[in-house]
Amino acid sequence: MKKILITSGGTKEYIDEVRVLTNISTGKLGAMIADTFLKKSLFDFPCKIYYVYVKGSEIPKMKYFANNIEYFEVSDVQSVYKIMEELVPEMDVVIHPMAVSDFGFHPTNTKLKSNDPEAFIQSLKDRIYQTPKILAKIKEWNPNCFLISFKFENGLKHEDLIKIAKKSLLDNDCDLVIANDKQEMKILGDHMSYFIRVGTRMDNLSFVCQPIKGKENIANEIFNKIKDLC
Repeated sequence: MKKILITSGGTKEYIDEVRVLTNISTGKLGAMIADTFLKKSLFDFPCKIYYVYVKGSEIPKMKYFANNIEYFEVSDVQSVYKIMEELVPEMDVVIHPMAVSDFGFHPTNTKLKSNDPEAFIQSLKDRIYQTPKILAKIKEWNPNCFLISFKFENGLKHEDLIKIAKKSLLDNDCDLVIANDKQEMKILGDHMSYFIRVGTRMDNLSFVCQPIKGKENIANEIFNKIKDLC
């Protein structure tokens, strides 16, 4: 039985005791990917899902597959890092669509005053730090896992989106990067993604870029690639 880790949602970094820095990720795609694997696990691909999700984000609907999925609730980047450092070494596949914050804030015990914007901004400047790059650690934790990562941008030219995704693929030793652009999806009215992988690692490095439209199709294509691999 294959072990598949799927992350989902967007991390939340506390600014003070009552405010958080977060993003627009809902976790719907991660949940749909998990549901796709769970549905097919009964028939032709035995697997167990390790679902790492941010509290409040979407969770898989196929709850009656209780023996085939285990849930791990997280909040900020540090909690994601901790659980993934523990789980990744045991995984066959890591699918990582979670939107992980690039920045966090050292804690404060007080609520920042909303009527003093200069003090508010200064507090953020004094306490901000760059969070660890979890994607860059995955293949260090487990060089043998099949790693699928996601690159979400906004307002880029198509060639620039693909260029950034290729760089991420090579920099983080990913096996597949799924790239999309918010503005393009808004224009199309649908979830448009590009599956990017290395075509060959011989003298002349080449890439394969496969367009896939619609979240359900994206989830099915991810399943098909993992099934073919395994």
